[in-house]
Amino acid sequence: MIKVAKIINTHGLKGECKLYLITDEAEHRFEKGRTLYIDEKEPIVVERFRMQKGFGYAYFKGIETIEQAEALKGKSLYFPIEDLPELSDDEFYYHELVDCTVYNENGEELGKVVDILETGPNIVLRIQKGKDSFLVPFVDAFILDVDRNQRTIKIKELEGLR
Repeated sequence: MIKVAKIINTHGLKGECKLYLITDEAEHRFEKGRTLYIDEKEPIVVERFRMQKGFGYAYFKGIETIEQAEALKGKSLYFPIEDLPELSDDEFYYHELVDCTVYNENGEELGKVVDILETGPNIVLRIQKGKDSFLVPFVDAFILDVDRNQRTIKIKELEGLR
């Protein structure tokens, strides 16, 4: 399961929930009839969804009052990994990169991916080994290979990188 939102508040009196989104393609993730899972357990079906000022607002089947919506406040919503569309070989979901072991071109283990930073045109991986960490742009100049099955990333280590 992949966390896609957190219910942060109610909106109005008829059960609408205000969502802090942790996903791209929100309109697809929250399309009418989509089944999500509350805290990875309890299924909940989307009735309606809209975006406003960077937040998502959703009505869910069976949630028709402010009291019912209030009971969901603070809960996280999850999307099944199996429902994600397949990507091409050179595209990756963030969850496929986090926790990958990173090696340089000589086979030396440099650490694990512990975070992904969005910096505009490309993402940056935070690699950590012990207490030390360094950043690597996720661009062809640095990334030599990503093996989804082995959960490894091979990078070109330039002088001064770590």
